[in-house]
Amino acid sequence: DGLWILANTPEAMDGALLQLGSGTPITADPHFAAAMRTLGDGSDAHLLLHTRRAHRLLHTWWTPVALEHTHVPDAWAALDLRTRPDALLMSGLLFPPGPDTLLEAIAHQGNGMHTAARVLPAEVTTMQVQHISDADRWLADHGREGAPHADVLFRWVQGAIGSATAPAVAGTPARRWTFFNTADPDQAEDELHGLCPEGCDTLNYRGQRLVRLPIADAHAALLGEAFALDGHPWWTIFGDLVLFGEGPTALVRAIDVWNDGRSLAEHARTTAWNERIGTEAGRLLWVDVGRSLDLLAEGMRAPHAETMRGGTPWSAFGGATVRIDPGPRGHLQVVAGLQYAPVQRPAGTIRWRTPLESPVISGPHVVRNHVNGTREVFVQDERHRAHLIGATGKVLWSRQLDGPILGDVHQVDRFRNGKLQLLFNTAAQVHLIDRNGKDVGGFPVDLKPAATAPMAVFDYDDNRDHRLVVPVSDGGLLNFGIDGLPVKGWEAARMTTPATDTPIHVRILNKDYLVVVDGDGRVSLLERRGVVREPCSLVLGAGALVQQLVPGGSIGATRLIWSLPDGSLMEAPLQGTATALHGAANGQCWWADLDGDGQPEVVRMTHDSLMVQRDGRTVWSRAINGLRPLFRPYGFARGAWAVAAVRDDGTISLVNDRGHDLEGMPVTGVRAPAISDIDADGELELITIAADGTVEAHRLPSVSGEQR
Repeated sequence: DGLWILANTPEAMDGALLQLGSGTPITADPHFAAAMRTLGDGSDAHLLLHTRRAHRLLHTWWTPVALEHTHVPDAWAALDLRTRPDALLMSGLLFPPGPDTLLEAIAHQGNGMHTAARVLPAEVTTMQVQHISDADRWLADHGREGAPHADVLFRWVQGAIGSATAPAVAGTPARRWTFFNTADPDQAEDELHGLCPEGCDTLNYRGQRLVRLPIADAHAALLGEAFALDGHPWWTIFGDLVLFGEGPTALVRAIDVWNDGRSLAEHARTTAWNERIGTEAGRLLWVDVGRSLDLLAEGMRAPHAETMRGGTPWSAFGGATVRIDPGPRGHLQVVAGLQYAPVQRPAGTIRWRTPLESPVISGPHVVRNHVNGTREVFVQDERHRAHLIGATGKVLWSRQLDGPILGDVHQVDRFRNGKLQLLFNTAAQVHLIDRNGKDVGGFPVDLKPAATAPMAVFDYDDNRDHRLVVPVSDGGLLNFGIDGLPVKGWEAARMTTPATDTPIHVRILNKDYLVVVDGDGRVSLLERRGVVREPCSLVLGAGALVQQLVPGGSIGATRLIWSLPDGSLMEAPLQGTATALHGAANGQCWWADLDGDGQPEVVRMTHDSLMVQRDGRTVWSRAINGLRPLFRPYGFARGAWAVAAVRDDGTISLVNDRGHDLEGMPVTGVRAPAISDIDADGELELITIAADGTVEAHRLPSVSGEQR
């Protein structure tokens, strides 16, 4: 009748057939029936799982001693299952038949972010996290209101609590940590110091104070075996996080990764998986399977332990996660997943390498293939030949140009039919090239006089009726339509000195302005016809490089940010006086909102250092020898960001928001790189250019999510 039954023994099959023919159907269980009704459409499969009964199956592989401290709720889980090339994902609801301490605590505490990965080393492979919003309620739910040391160890907790383990590797012993977020670090410190009225044993390491807890096994007695640390643990405080470790060496390791990088938050396998499975949780269990084989084998029955240590097929798996969160109408939501990420596939490896005949002088520019949605790489070599490279590294076409490309390469839909063309200018011509490398009708457009800056491409009314505005050597501005013809009615007056920067378009109070800066730094505010819309007395100074235009409530309140050759960084409203964001100094400065929070940072580069400042204070400073002044910031999902550091030795690093190189760095490169999901597989690539003109695509290490 359409039912396919498989069993591993004839006896199991006999029992199933007997149940099917005459037994009480499982749907008679109201909790099973309720769970089954919540299964959704559109998934690849459904899984109905009784958690406690399934837990008993673990005794097939593990010894009773290994499982004695695990608590599994008595509940039906109804999960929708989805398969992906790199993951197995499940989500659904839990249906317990009655009260359960663990599940009630999750419902009462809610969920939140867990950030301990920033101080845990990358070698951590297991972690469990709980969210605490009301410490007193949690103690009451678990019947531990009057437990010894509850005030000292727990009542100040607010946020994530948890434990983490790093297995023994290459002679380094296994390590364990427990961590507790707090809204009041001072109270936590006072309470913990209060355990030592005559003074605690302390150490200092790299400016961080380490303190020995005078009570042994205190957390295990209060919170359970998941928080057990052997002997007398040591603790230290990082901001709002109190970290405990088994001995001072565990904390020393955490301090090193906090200062020097290589934290769990910077580990490519882990960050990619956490972003996918979610970084907020009520209760979370995570293990990196491929890196935990020896740890998982502990307590397993023979021969299963030998099979686990052997690695096949377990080393092919990355994160395995179970997450439980409070859901609607009192239900609890479950998210579970298993990541396919073989240990032997390191992040940062080259996906493809494409050698060109000459060094590259323009690019890499990432452009979209309108046919299949992938991305392609456009570059120009020193012989002025342009090359379009496909998502797999194959050169799709090459063609000769009349000179070096000035500035960016734009993509436009010339015929408004969904097909994209490449638009850019050299000093002598404006080019519009289709995806096959052919000139579009009406192009190239000869520029007489020659261009002195990259052209601006405006679509005033967002209707694909583009305007191409080109600064030229006689001080004028040329204006062409997307058909390559001069725009009628354009009346731009000549500037005293030619512009050396791209014109900027801004719309304020429903009026269009073209902001143009000439070679002496004088600012002009033009309307669409090219004539002056409003006078502007602002002068940026000779050699000014405009970095940003920040729209205001009026054109007068709209601000310009620019840098000067003396290393200073300036800002001014268009109808106002200039002020310095950063004074004259060696090197160069840039203004950027790196983390996308609306508050700008100042980035300063010299030949031997990289510095990030916010509100006049240094966030971090990093010594980098042979640093080239090529500033390129990259933003990613959830506020993560990195800055490219290009060195004289022909290498590039991506430096994260704490000044650390991302995993797998440096890589070969002499130009500011590009970042994109080239082959549309959900994984970002880093596109670099070597000194000999070789274009390389690397798996991007240590970041995930869509690029901002």
